[in-house]
Amino acid sequence: MRILYICNNLATFILNEIVELKQLGHEILILAEGSSRIHQVLNEPIIHQHGLENGFYRFSRASTRSEKYMAFFPWLIRDFFSHPIYVSKACSYLLTHYPSPKYGVVDYLDIRHFFDKNIDVIHSPFSIPSVIDKVSLLSKVLHVPYTLSFKAHDIWERENLSGSKKRIAKVKGASRIFTIAKYNRDYLMTQLELDEDIQVIHDAINVDMFKQIASKNVKNSIIAVARLASDKGLHYLIKACHILHQRNVEYTCTIVGEGPEKQAYEKLICELHIPNICFTGYLPNSQVCQLLQSQTVFVLPSIIHCNGHSDILANVIKEAMAMQLPVVTSDIRGVDELVIDEVNGLLVPPDNCEAIADAIERIFKNPDLGRKMGQQGRIKVEQEFNIKTEVRKIEKIFVDVSSEKKV
Repeated sequence: MRILYICNNLATFILNEIVELKQLGHEILILAEGSSRIHQVLNEPIIHQHGLENGFYRFSRASTRSEKYMAFFPWLIRDFFSHPIYVSKACSYLLTHYPSPKYGVVDYLDIRHFFDKNIDVIHSPFSIPSVIDKVSLLSKVLHVPYTLSFKAHDIWERENLSGSKKRIAKVKGASRIFTIAKYNRDYLMTQLELDEDIQVIHDAINVDMFKQIASKNVKNSIIAVARLASDKGLHYLIKACHILHQRNVEYTCTIVGEGPEKQAYEKLICELHIPNICFTGYLPNSQVCQLLQSQTVFVLPSIIHCNGHSDILANVIKEAMAMQLPVVTSDIRGVDELVIDEVNGLLVPPDNCEAIADAIERIFKNPDLGRKMGQQGRIKVEQEFNIKTEVRKIEKIFVDVSSEKKV
């Protein structure tokens, strides 16, 4: 089966999903936005290791309108002689479904690569409005079914949800829609007034890559792994460390990641004279695993950003749970589908550094509780957030919609 992924954000967990599908015997093509420097560093070895580079295309880049049209018209003429029906369908669709020609021009330049690729299914793993446009356009041109997956920023950033509502006919035109959490499903069903149920398929991890082995635990050690952005709420963790210091609780805190808030965090630490917090920058999975081996507790105090964006069942929490770490995280947007309070972690109110400090100190003082929570966390991830089982569900959807087209 030949599946085309179209995505604005080729995050590592999306690439892991693609690799799993390839290992199940499917041919995968990818059309993706130019990744950030960090994603390129993390993803390019995976792309080459699994032979994905031959089917990898990037979104078209043009800085001015004249550049777009200078690229568009020569290709349009060439394509007309080789694929006249596809070009005619594309032009008709662009004229009738796009509010401005400039957007249609770029989308045409992106989708034209696949006129002769015999695609069976088109999939959008992050269904932001601009990707929904590309997927719908190519589907109409090739007469191929498409599927949409909604995850986090494609739902919770207000501009994206508003854009999806304006494209409701294209959303409903998808052969299947699925999302990563029951919380998302209920919200989408209400906001988009969808008639058919949305299937829940969790974003998952390769649990075999995250296995706890015997190692010396660093007493009272805290770890956070996240992009250093405001919605991750790490300034509340830093303030919680300040509270622990004022209580004379010994601790070390390691923060893994990079991002725009790093200088602000370092300034806060300096102003409050908070000891024993270190930033490692981005680390590959192998090094993150090594760090997780020796920690006492994993903390991710996510918040809901003013633009509406927030985490929804963050993969880093699953990785920590797979490593049998107790988790402290904010009780927001369906996180209780993953972290069960008092069973495999502790849920705290968002924006509450005092509650974070209390939860951390409780785990420090009760190592048996931390071990039991860690064991339950591993079981939860193995059963419900395992990439082997979740990708099989995605595969079944692709097979079903492809078969329906052929009937």
